[in-house]
Amino acid sequence: MAEQSLYDRLGGVNAITQVVDRFSDEIIKNPKLNVNPQLAKWNQSGRLPALKFMRTLWVCEIAGWPFHYTGKDMHSAHENLHLTSDEFDKVGKEIAASLGYFGVPEREKGEVLGAIIAHKGQVVNG
Repeated sequence: MAEQSLYDRLGGVNAITQVVDRFSDEIIKNPKLNVNPQLAKWNQSGRLPALKFMRTLWVCEIAGWPFHYTGKDMHSAHENLHLTSDEFDKVGKEIAASLGYFGVPEREKGEVLGAIIAHKGQVVNG
């Protein structure tokens, strides 16, 4: 019997949406992630609901969902934010905390974080 995809092991779109919703809110509230003027401006823009939707699609795709994320590539989506490696790592800690909050097992947590870390070079540009 074939092993379930990461998408299925995470609990599907509903579970992924809950994690994305939580970490997206926590990123906005984190004062250390509002020091960067470009990021602070974006955080105040009111566009978070759309970003949550796109993040959910992206995480679902990297987890093996049969549909495809159709948003901007990671470099284009982040180039105007001038994110540093430290900021990327702080976001990663918020994502890890949200996965932990919902009781995502360590294996799956590691797979999600590994997929995100794999894109660090496309996101960090500050």
